Amino acid sequence: MMDTTYLYYQIADSIRRDIVDGRLKPGDKLPSVRELSKQWGCTQGTVQRAYSELSQQGLLESRAGKGTHVSGVLTPVEMQTDNVLRMVNLVNQAEEFLLKSISKGYTLEEIQNSMNLAMDHWKSLESQLTKNTLKMIKFIGSHDPIINSISQQFFKYFPGYGLSLFFSGSQGGLQALSANQSDIAGCHLWDMETDTYNLQAVKQIFKNKKMVLITLATRRLGLILPPGNPFKINSIADIIKKRVRFANRQAGSGTRVWLDAMLAKNGLSPDEVIGYENEYATHSEIGRVIAEGSAGVGVGLETVALAYGLDFVLLTKEKYDLVFYEQNAQKEPFNLLIQWLQSQAGKNFVNQFPGYENNETGMIRYS
Repeated sequence: MMDTTYLYYQIADSIRRDIVDGRLKPGDKLPSVRELSKQWGCTQGTVQRAYSELSQQGLLESRAGKGTHVSGVLTPVEMQTDNVLRMVNLVNQAEEFLLKSISKGYTLEEIQNSMNLAMDHWKSLESQLTKNTLKMIKFIGSHDPIINSISQQFFKYFPGYGLSLFFSGSQGGLQALSANQSDIAGCHLWDMETDTYNLQAVKQIFKNKKMVLITLATRRLGLILPPGNPFKINSIADIIKKRVRFANRQAGSGTRVWLDAMLAKNGLSPDEVIGYENEYATHSEIGRVIAEGSAGVGVGLETVALAYGLDFVLLTKEKYDLVFYEQNAQKEPFNLLIQWLQSQAGKNFVNQFPGYENNETGMIRYS
């Protein structure tokens, strides 16, 4: 049976491609959730999740009583040109935003963090260059701010190549790679029995296939909380005990797998967690809803908590790996990616992100 996280990705990706290729135009109405769920043979919730993801990316919009339509303004990277005047205008607008922010008391670091989060929210699907000039390498997997940053500069480090992203969760990424829908997967799946990350999941999905797992970074994962930790939450059990509304990651994400395992290990039920059913596709979204006050706690990355000025309580350190077929390891750009992550330049790149450790960056395991 197909993983629902991966099916949700397929639906969203199919609609996105129709929009980018012009088969769906601004203002076009999409099938109802019920109609599309019948077409795909899935639950209405899976289709609703795909529509919600595309709405967050600005590609779709819902109109009360009129259904879901393609947004009137589309800005896929394929529409970019070499028009110098457009770029000058864009730089001028960026400088205007920068000056206004500085005048309001924001530091350069705060402004940079806000822009990183905004870019992360929109999830760069392609490089800044067009597909005509780059050979695109497709990444599907768990959300990570470093991956997002690498994608924006991929052509710089690996000339001739671009990296397109879709954040589907760890399990969805491995499923997509197994189905040859992507070139690289990103995951951080903890196995309770062995107390290890990713290797057991890769072995289970890629039976009798040789795979490479190369560590991008060790990430600090924990509780993201409002400034000052007003509810004094320091553990998973405290979330239930103090009845604070929770912001959850989606099923299939590595964070969700870890959380569910921790609940089971401590004899706790998801039904006891207020807001457990409220799912968000990225760590950045968890930080956003807590900063806005829609939730009082979530499990996410320290780097997101720092960017939003939120409190953070460390719960664990997790290994985030990039996974691809061993037969590609000697081919470009996979061999270049390995060399870069094992070099000081790659380790320095990881080190610039707070909440990450690079002591195992570039370490390779095989399944």
